[in-house]
Amino acid sequence: MFNFTFISKKNFLSFLNKVNFALVDVLNNLKFSNIKRLTRLFLIDKRVIITIIIIFFSVFIHLSTPAFYKDSFVKEIIKNQYSDELNFEIKFSDKLYYSIFPIPHFNFSNVKFISEGKELAEIKTLKVYLTFSKFFHKNKMNIQNILIKDAKFNFYKKDLKNILIFFNKKINEKKFVISNSKLFLKNDEEDIFSIISLDKSKSFYDNLELINKLDVNGNIFNNSFKFDLRNDFFKKNSQFDLVLNKLNKKFINVIDFKDDTKKGKISYLDRGKKYDTNYTFDEKTFKFFSAEKIDDKYFYSGVINFSPFSSNLKVNLKNIDLKKLLKNDSFFVEIMKSNIFSNENLNFNIKLNSKNILDHRKLKNLDLNINYENESLNFNQSNLLFEDVVLIRLVDSEFRNTKNKQYIVGEFDILVNDYKNLYRFFQTKKEFRKKINNINFTVKYDFFKNKLSFEKLSIDDQSTEGTEYVISLFNQKNKIIKNRIDLKNFFNSIVEEL
Repeated sequence: MFNFTFISKKNFLSFLNKVNFALVDVLNNLKFSNIKRLTRLFLIDKRVIITIIIIFFSVFIHLSTPAFYKDSFVKEIIKNQYSDELNFEIKFSDKLYYSIFPIPHFNFSNVKFISEGKELAEIKTLKVYLTFSKFFHKNKMNIQNILIKDAKFNFYKKDLKNILIFFNKKINEKKFVISNSKLFLKNDEEDIFSIISLDKSKSFYDNLELINKLDVNGNIFNNSFKFDLRNDFFKKNSQFDLVLNKLNKKFINVIDFKDDTKKGKISYLDRGKKYDTNYTFDEKTFKFFSAEKIDDKYFYSGVINFSPFSSNLKVNLKNIDLKKLLKNDSFFVEIMKSNIFSNENLNFNIKLNSKNILDHRKLKNLDLNINYENESLNFNQSNLLFEDVVLIRLVDSEFRNTKNKQYIVGEFDILVNDYKNLYRFFQTKKEFRKKINNINFTVKYDFFKNKLSFEKLSIDDQSTEGTEYVISLFNQKNKIIKNRIDLKNFFNSIVEEL
């Protein structure tokens, strides 16, 4: 048999405190002249007192009824009401308590959810709240909602079918609340590829709006988020809102899934601006494209293949501001530094093209490749044209983001098509204007120290003691190339040592 506690110490002390104040008030206002009247009133209205006492004990007995149920019966009732709905087995331990305050509920410890021999959840605390009706009819005991706290959930690929139920039929009418828990996304070999922290999650079927509802507050990829989903399984459409708190971004998605090929539109909101994306998907692929176009090309478009998983995105721009893109507090740099893509199973390629560079009229035709594979971010094979004078190519690169280190290393290859105009642009002295075909260098930028340093530099595959001294002196002084004058002085100091 389980333990029964109908009032906590806190509630009892609060009750005594209120009684004490009431008695003090009565005694302060009590006079000998009205003692007779009070006595007479009590004798006349003693029926009222008796009625109140009867009501009190009736309510108390009514709320205490579940305390006398057998624990095996209570567990069976809960299993019958939820196991079929949720498609898994509920395994209880022997620890079971009943409490009246603040709402009558059963309290279980160390509960497990089992499905096909695998443990889906390990729960420290599970509370089953009851409605204030049907207490005397134990076979009709009505559950109001369930609260799960301090739990570890395991989610496998095969469990995706259980989520799809949310879109096909009515889910639990009772509120299912999860707090202070973690969701581990695993493969069949039990390897964890992602962890979602659930601060609070609530799901239920709304009988007024006739829709399924899911509200989640949590954390993923080191970023907190808020997720709200509303689904009408009769009309086969749904809407979800996703807010990324750290990045201050919001997404709104509306989807129609009546047909085999589903159609939808997702809106991205950022600083008062709204960007719409149309998409379609089936069992094999997910395709998307922007509502906006640039020169008869989609502003962005992409394809995601599910098996094997891969993704490609193309972005076409008329203009881009490189200073805004690459400055230390830009959205692009903040995305990299946030480590949001830290996932071994996440692979993607993004191609960003822009004809013009806003902050420099001579720079054009930017081709920026953003590649993420095997938990490594790089920008290999990115190109930028400086008029028809030189082609700047990022041959090899690597971005490192750890707790104590945050830097990018890149090897650049500059193909010189017109060395005379190159010298003219940098105003190099005529006696130093030797013909050059190629400049190769490797640089490292430390985000924590805001420091740029040269690892190596060669011109036409040659490096002199003079050029090595120049880059060594540059690194020692911890300089940053901020503008054209800084770049001109550095370039000329190099070519003067050839």
